[in-house]
Amino acid sequence: MTVSNITSGEIFTVRIYKRAAGLVWANNYEVRATQDVAFAQTAVIDLVNRFVQLEGALHRQGVVIDRAVVSTYVRDSRPYNPDTFATIPVNVQGTNTIGGTDPMPIEYCLFVRRMVQTGRTGKLLYRGTLAEGAVTTDGLRAILGNAERNQLQSTVNNWWGTVWQVSANPFELVMASGDEQLQVRTVQALAVSNRIVIKQWGNAYFDRTNPTI
Repeated sequence: MTVSNITSGEIFTVRIYKRAAGLVWANNYEVRATQDVAFAQTAVIDLVNRFVQLEGALHRQGVVIDRAVVSTYVRDSRPYNPDTFATIPVNVQGTNTIGGTDPMPIEYCLFVRRMVQTGRTGKLLYRGTLAEGAVTTDGLRAILGNAERNQLQSTVNNWWGTVWQVSANPFELVMASGDEQLQVRTVQALAVSNRIVIKQWGNAYFDRTNPTI
């Protein structure tokens, strides 16, 4: 399995790197090819651009989406095989202005659920997405305001319906886990939660290592 020859049913990881104020972090997505892809290089770039549209709309203007790495879901081969991953430069700035211009600390994360038909939902945590005006409190906990949650959900829904769930996209969003016994579930929707998750800067969730070149 390689990123230069994509066949139906193969699973790939898309890793989107962001940077802001000297910090770098990343989010991971898993996708599955729904058909054989004739022009794999073009399809990989198109796949990255779809995720960049989502992340650009979610992240604040001070956050730059720096690059993306698309790799085969199986562990990178030994010895080094460049066909198992591709690095795509991006350099796109976030456009989210919901909640005003004063950003929340980087530790405050937007929580988006990956909705599946069976089993537990998955999670996507996004740093650099929240502003002070979007956050309120429930007791002693910080939460996303209802109006702001609805705005962000509308942003996600628009991306899902007009960018992701289109016939030209030969991939579906999935949740994949395991190596020898791979478990894969199709993601049916993304749901923005009022819950705000606080993750310290060094948290492993955002520590996504680039394949070694």
